[in-house]
Amino acid sequence: MSHAFRIQTILVKISIVTLLLLGSFAFGSNVSQAATLGLSPNTGVYTAGQTFTTRLVVNTSGAAINAAEATISFNPAQLSVVSVNKGSTFTLWAVEPSFSNTAGTITLGGGSPTGYTGTNGTVLTITWRSKGAGTARVNFSNGSVLAADGRGTNVVRSLNGGSYTIVAADVAPAPETIEYIAPANTPGTPVITSTSHPSDGWSQATTATLSWSLPAGVTEVRTLLDGNSGSIPTRVYESPISSITLDDLVDGVQYFHLQFRNSEGWGRVAHYRLAVDTNAPADVVLSLDPSIDSASPQQTIVVQMATNTAPVVRYLVQLNGGEPVVYEATASSTFSLTDLTPGFYTLIVTVEDAAGNTTVASLTFTIEDFAAPIFTEYPTRFGETVIPVFGGTTKAGATVVVTITGRDTGTAPMVYTVVADAEGRFTVIPDGRFAAGVYEMSAVATDTLGAQSAQSEVIRMVVDTPGYIQFGSWLISVLSVLIPLLALVAGFVLLTFWFLVRARSVRRYVIAETDEALSVLEQKFKELQQTVSREEQNLTTARKTKKLTKAEATLLENMRMHITTAEEAIKKEISDVDDMVR
Repeated sequence: MSHAFRIQTILVKISIVTLLLLGSFAFGSNVSQAATLGLSPNTGVYTAGQTFTTRLVVNTSGAAINAAEATISFNPAQLSVVSVNKGSTFTLWAVEPSFSNTAGTITLGGGSPTGYTGTNGTVLTITWRSKGAGTARVNFSNGSVLAADGRGTNVVRSLNGGSYTIVAADVAPAPETIEYIAPANTPGTPVITSTSHPSDGWSQATTATLSWSLPAGVTEVRTLLDGNSGSIPTRVYESPISSITLDDLVDGVQYFHLQFRNSEGWGRVAHYRLAVDTNAPADVVLSLDPSIDSASPQQTIVVQMATNTAPVVRYLVQLNGGEPVVYEATASSTFSLTDLTPGFYTLIVTVEDAAGNTTVASLTFTIEDFAAPIFTEYPTRFGETVIPVFGGTTKAGATVVVTITGRDTGTAPMVYTVVADAEGRFTVIPDGRFAAGVYEMSAVATDTLGAQSAQSEVIRMVVDTPGYIQFGSWLISVLSVLIPLLALVAGFVLLTFWFLVRARSVRRYVIAETDEALSVLEQKFKELQQTVSREEQNLTTARKTKKLTKAEATLLENMRMHITTAEEAIKKEISDVDDMVR
């Protein structure tokens, strides 16, 4: 170890003791070893000649600290340090951060009189340049983290270095970009915002409006728009501006660079990404993955297209005019359709890129069904007392659903599910006997991938009743017709006989009544004639002349004539009735 390094180490110790004394009045609690000091990120893959940045961060795990020191070692053949930059965690530096690309070391020692508590405090920012291919390891030769407990307790629990993979460049490296190191007390990195162009996305707009806030003390602003992510701005605005409009942006990724200046100099540079794509995805072609069976219910759709400026982010998929389904785009440019049944399909896909540009493509395809099951063993006619056995063949291992339906039996369909053996044979044994009638049997199969077969040929079967039951059923059927018919005939005969007897009785009654009516009629009309004669005698006696007038004689004559006529007419009607019933 060199004499200068020893002196430097002694100065670090003295400075740390001083910091501990300053912090002992503010923090006096006991702490346990809990802090970690490490690089972030601690891994990465980089191309030879590329620059990248890591941070030296401290995690106090809830304890207050007020100092840290470290020596970091690296292989100069694989890495070199471009710059080191102080973080905001420590404000006092006993050992200014420094590096040696010859020795392969970085040294530092700093602290804070007010103490620090946090999980991701930046102590130092290191910019590296990768060199030879291989695995570049960055380790801690030594390091400590001192608690603000008044005693300078070392609470470091672990020192975490880094391991970075350096790969050889296949093409000429891009122009080297070296991060600008801002002097102390200069403005921090500007914060740029845009309503039209998100910094982590894409936009169709070729005009971008960017804005930012101007901190106090800023005297100048400078900007630049180019394709390099780490350029230093060159256009100076002596009257600071807080926004800018960029027109005619070209397709692709560009960067807007912004820097503030105060009385101490130019500060940190902000680099704002502007990604523009005005063209929709082109030459989109859809196809089925040829490695998947055309009968499979699960199909993978392959999306091929010309190279797009903005990445494709999603597919809006509509199958057979159904509701659109969103699929996130993957690196393989594929998406899967499931539960497809045999049939013809029309697929419409809207391809959308990150800028919102869309292109519609379509594909038609057919999910085929495999060969239908074949029944090889089945009776076409059997009795009610027989339990039949059915057998057939299909694809090996397929699940077969057999449906047996009675056409006129009024029973519910019978469904049986069986699995074909390794040779494709299957057997169905019904649970019980069948009622007499006509039945139809069919089957469909589903293989182990979910593909479906066509429906089998429909098998028709007749179930018969035994002979003695058939004769009994015939006899019952005959008697069920004959007995009601005989009862009807007997009833008709009895009713006819009753009508004849009744008619004869009525006839005798009518004859007796007609005879009685004639006798009464003759008697009554005779009495009526006698009454007319008495009245004539009374009239004659009452007159002095003992004679009737001509008018009276005519009247009496007419009365006798009408009485006689009425008697004859009534007698005739009664005689007609008597003649009809005799």
